[in-house]
Amino acid sequence: MSERPSRDSDPAEDPRTLEHLLEAARRETAPSHLAERVFDHVKHRSHLEQLADSPPFTRPARSLPSLGSVVGALALATAAAAATAVVVRSTPTAIAPERISEPVPAAPAKNVVHRAPEVDPCLERVVAPGASPLIDDFEDGDDQLAVLEQRVGYWRWVREIDAPGTAPALLPLPRPEATASNRFALHVKGGRLVDWGAAVEVTFRPACYDASAYGGIAFEARGSGRVYIAPRETRVIPRAEGGTCDSDCHNPHVAKIELGEGFRTYEIRWEDVRQRGFGTLPLDPTRLNGIAFLVRPEDTPYDVWIDDVRFLPRER
Repeated sequence: MSERPSRDSDPAEDPRTLEHLLEAARRETAPSHLAERVFDHVKHRSHLEQLADSPPFTRPARSLPSLGSVVGALALATAAAAATAVVVRSTPTAIAPERISEPVPAAPAKNVVHRAPEVDPCLERVVAPGASPLIDDFEDGDDQLAVLEQRVGYWRWVREIDAPGTAPALLPLPRPEATASNRFALHVKGGRLVDWGAAVEVTFRPACYDASAYGGIAFEARGSGRVYIAPRETRVIPRAEGGTCDSDCHNPHVAKIELGEGFRTYEIRWEDVRQRGFGTLPLDPTRLNGIAFLVRPEDTPYDVWIDDVRFLPRER
């Protein structure tokens, strides 16, 4: 009767164990696809060992454990049909990596989407010379800005009840107290809002406009309650919308305007607008993204007219 190997023996250290494994493998026929899967597994495991960063353990030559692992896997896969099952103990010394002199490059990851780096829109800003301050007087009757100093944009009326991307274009209407030279203005009117409110806004294209040649914004307005004028810069616009904001976005610099029954002219300088919160930065007019007139929920229902929007000259 042949001597059976001990359960605690290691195939890398006990040649008798390896002998019995070979004998068991010869007696049993594994499925045709099993050997291929086992060899793939051992190859993959060997690759992982090479990439491991842990300190090396002392172990015998590499060829013997690899052979023992292959044959052991074949024997275990056919143990149900074998008369006697063979149990092999796995120890760290049988799988620890050896120190290699040069790093082995990792295989490239699959299904990885390489995104282009985010680009600051102000790398291609349009600079206003400061000689044509009119933004829009609405006398042309359309929703486009006056085409002066490369200013391009379209007026919209955005409300919390509008689905994203569905805000309507805002066309001028005949102005109350109209004159031959001042016939049209923007008009918005609505009921109670409860979320963030509504806005009359225009976004410049390209997304960054350098208005530092000017000192602020002037406009005429009338209505009930109040509005907030918001010259918006790229730092408060999310990256997905063409800005550079990563957190606390849509927090524009604003100034509160109390409206009255008749048209009045309001002048807001860059230093007059503030963001909410403490420690915020002043408005940077070199990074202007657009202009908005905001109506907050507490100021609804609302009925607002806006006309003659223009830049203010810079103070000398």
